[in-house]
Amino acid sequence: MSYCINPRCAHRDNPDGLSHCKSCQTPLLIEGRYRLVRPLREPDEWEPSEVFEVSDRGQTKVLKLLKKPILQPLFEREVATLQNLHHPGIPQVEPDGYFTLTIAGRELHCLVMESIQGTNLDDWLQKHGPIDQATAIDWLGQLVDLLTRLHAEDLFHRDIKLSNMMLRPSGQLALVDFGTVRPLTGTYFAKVAGQRDITSVVSPGYTPLEQINGRAVPQSDFYALGRSLVHLLTGQHPIDLPEDDTTGRLIWQDQTSVETWFAQLLDDMMAPFPGQRPLNGEVLLARLTNPQLSPTKRIQPLGQLLLLANIGLLLLQLFVGWQWWLARQRLAEPTLNRRQVETVVMLRSRPGPAP
Repeated sequence: MSYCINPRCAHRDNPDGLSHCKSCQTPLLIEGRYRLVRPLREPDEWEPSEVFEVSDRGQTKVLKLLKKPILQPLFEREVATLQNLHHPGIPQVEPDGYFTLTIAGRELHCLVMESIQGTNLDDWLQKHGPIDQATAIDWLGQLVDLLTRLHAEDLFHRDIKLSNMMLRPSGQLALVDFGTVRPLTGTYFAKVAGQRDITSVVSPGYTPLEQINGRAVPQSDFYALGRSLVHLLTGQHPIDLPEDDTTGRLIWQDQTSVETWFAQLLDDMMAPFPGQRPLNGEVLLARLTNPQLSPTKRIQPLGQLLLLANIGLLLLQLFVGWQWWLARQRLAEPTLNRRQVETVVMLRSRPGPAP
């Protein structure tokens, strides 16, 4: 079976052996090497992209097709991210994996990438049910390691959720769908400060408030990852779990059985404000490997700097205050004019009475 790449084709299924689509005459062999086998999700005219399983001279790969030209910058950002990052948890893209086609006067952008064998965690959860704490710790560690690699390149994902996590047969996790990746640049932060021209990516139940408002930061990935783990532990979508009206925190611990330190870690990842969440992936991994390393017993690097700055400011204030007190004391001491000084000198130089 061959599938036609033309999104406007009325009958896209074709039997094997044909060189062109029987319906629209579009070539079925793309770039002289790729043949579409089947759609990996049901094609929808309203969706901006389509995803297919393709055969590359006998090797199974994935082809992502962009239909909406307005999203070309996001698509090209995904291409650059996947081509530059080399990690077993990220689909690999060959240098010639990105190309454009013109079909019936319409330009289509294509990205061919490694096919991650396995199942996404959304489907896995529906089949197997909630996970235990040991599995949660293993999976969280893998995903934090992957995000740490991504953040080290000054990038953040912005769409962490179960359907974008793939479990390989080996037990290794991978992240997919890097179309929403955003670079951390001075321009980005300037736009955030001015609240201008920032594409908001929203997945209900996973996306933090700052990202909904177009002000995502790397800690936004930690929020979504924490909620993904709660989804896996409870079997309930985060949007279906209640929230504390006072703190805004998710109420979930009564739906599963985990140790206090691990529950606290996930709660910290899902804190309402980015500054309340772990500073970076290294902090998260340290708390995962050392459960005794609670937030109250450990000052994060940024907190250490702030503490030292406050101590320095306090010492400076004490020094200035001490100098001011000395100056006041000097002003309060009685002073002698010239005549008084001469009198004192004369008295001290006068010989005393004879013995």
